[in-house]
Amino acid sequence: VKSVAASCLWLASKLEECPKEAKHVIIVFHRMECRRENLPIELFDVFSKKYTELKSDLVRTERHLLKEMGFICHVEHPHKFISNYLATLDAHELMQEAWNLANDSLRTTLCVRFKSEVVACGVVYAAARRFKVPLPENPPWWLVFDGDKAGIDEVCRVLAHLYSLPKAQYIPVYK
Repeated sequence: VKSVAASCLWLASKLEECPKEAKHVIIVFHRMECRRENLPIELFDVFSKKYTELKSDLVRTERHLLKEMGFICHVEHPHKFISNYLATLDAHELMQEAWNLANDSLRTTLCVRFKSEVVACGVVYAAARRFKVPLPENPPWWLVFDGDKAGIDEVCRVLAHLYSLPKAQYIPVYK
């Protein structure tokens, strides 16, 4: 599990704007393991045999992940659709809220379960409901944007569940 978690994090960092070196991922995961097992935290020697084995395992696990995903790693974010949708709907006042909801949607599995157009429609709908801004219903506004009502409802349900969870608590790194 630790190996897969580290490899997922390393691969995810490569796919976004902040690629991390394998060395940094390995050092952080080693430090977390030491903390979890109440071992003394000391500098990790990147020239040690253990580091070489962990790096080899990280690379091998990343290859397995890529193979299982069919080397399809690109996820289209809903953000690029939001401004166009709101301009078309003439609902510019919803921009910040919809953008915030889209950011928060990245903490869920929505981006891999639905097309980004559906997620964008969902966050626009959720923002409109929050600020009580009416959206066209005849014809349904989401059909113009290649959305479906069931998907939009699920996006809203997942976001509502996310906001019902307790807030994250800060855990100090150093004791």
